[in-house]
Amino acid sequence: MKEENVNADATSVQNGTPPAEERPNRARYAKMFGEDNPDIDFEDKEARYGKMAEERENYRSLRESGRKLGKAFDNNRWLAAMFADLADNEELDPITWMAQNGIDINEALQNEEYAKQVSGKIAEFQENQAKSEEIENERTQNLQNSAKNLQGLQEKYGLDDDTALQLWQDAFDNIFDPLLRGEVSTEVWEMIIKGKHYDEDLKAANEQGAMRARNEKIQNKMTKSKTEVPPTLSQGGGQKSTAQPKGESFWDDMKGYH
Repeated sequence: MKEENVNADATSVQNGTPPAEERPNRARYAKMFGEDNPDIDFEDKEARYGKMAEERENYRSLRESGRKLGKAFDNNRWLAAMFADLADNEELDPITWMAQNGIDINEALQNEEYAKQVSGKIAEFQENQAKSEEIENERTQNLQNSAKNLQGLQEKYGLDDDTALQLWQDAFDNIFDPLLRGEVSTEVWEMIIKGKHYDEDLKAANEQGAMRARNEKIQNKMTKSKTEVPPTLSQGGGQKSTAQPKGESFWDDMKGYH
C-alpha cells in the first residue's frame, strides 16, 4: 500500500471513520441509490446531492402529513381502528365497518339538528359535484373549439397535422399551463406585445410601401420629363429649345419646366 494511502487510513481511524475501502454504509446506500435512480451516477456528487435533497424534501413533506394524520387518529381512536381494518381488508367499506363496531347511523340521524347538518353537507357536496361537472363540460367544449380554431389556421400557415399537434402540445406545456400557475415568461410577454402591435405595424408598413411607390412614380415621371422637354410657348413650336442650365438640386433643375 502506498504511503499516502496508509496516512489517509490512519487519519480516518483517528476520526472514528473506517478507511475508504471499508465503508459498508456508503456501499449499502450506493447500492440502494442505484436501484432507485438508475439514470444517476452515484459518483457524480452534484447529481447525487441534488437527488438526495429532493428526497429529503419529500421525506419532510411525508413526515408532516404523518404528523397531522397521527393527531387526527389520536383525537378519533375509532377512525384509527377503522383505517387499520380497511388496510387489512380491501373489500370492507366504512359504513359496514361502523355497523360492525356498533355505530348506528340511523340512530344518529334521529337527532333533528344532526340530521339537518348531515343533509346540508350532502346538499353542499352535490352542488359542488354539479359545478365541477359543469366546469368540466365547459372546459371540454372550449378545448374542442380551440382545436377547431387551430385547424382553421393550418391551411393559412401551411401546417401539416403533425406540426399542428406539436404546436398544440407546446402551447399547453409552455404557455397555458404556466399561465394557470401565474407564470408568464419574458418570451410570452414579448409574443403578446408583438401580437398586439402586429396589425399596427403591418398597416404602417403598407402605408410606407404605398408612399415609396408614389414617390418613385412621381420621380420617374419627372426624370422622363427632363429628357423629353417640349418647346416652350415663348420659343414657338418650330424653334429649337434652349438647354436649361444645370442646377444644384433636383428641384433647381425643374424650375424651368413650369
